[in-house]
Parts: sequence; C-alpha cells; structure tokens
Amino acid sequence: MHLIKEHLLRKVNGKVVLVPLPDRETDFNGMIVLNHTGSFVCRMLSKDIDRDSLIESLAKEYEKVPEQVAADVDAFLAELDACHMLQR
Repeated sequence: MHLIKEHLLRKVNGKVVLVPLPDRETDFNGMIVLNHTGSFVCRMLSKDIDRDSLIESLAKEYEKVPEQVAADVDAFLAELDACHMLQR
C-alpha cells in the first residue's frame, strides 16, 4: 500500500502537511496537518509498504511493541482510505 501519487507532503510554517493535488479525485479538499507520528507514517507510505512492516517501523521508531501501535496505525490508515488518499 502507499499514498496516492498525486499528493504533496511538505513542511509549511514549521508544520508538516499532506495535501492531495487538485487533479486527483478524493473525498478531501484541503490539507491534513500531521504530528510527528503522522508525518513518519506518511513518509513510510511514500513508498510501497505493507501494514505489518509499517507497524514494525513505527514501533521501532518510538520504542514500543507492535501491539501498542497497531490500533492507531489502523485508525490512521482507515482515515486516509476514507479520503481516497491511500492505494492498497
């Protein structure tokens, strides 16, 4: 899975934002301001990665066990999926 190709992931005024480009059909017209964790996940999703690898990478980054981050990753992926910003 990965983020749609037609997106920008940029730092703006000290904050990281995720913005779908206007030529892409999404259910989201705006930008998502990301915290450090969301930014990390989106950077990982900039390349093709499976759910388990994403969870392992996030757990390693924050020194947690995978079970501690799995539910949060699933919730974030569901939100991206609902906005059609994720390709599985």
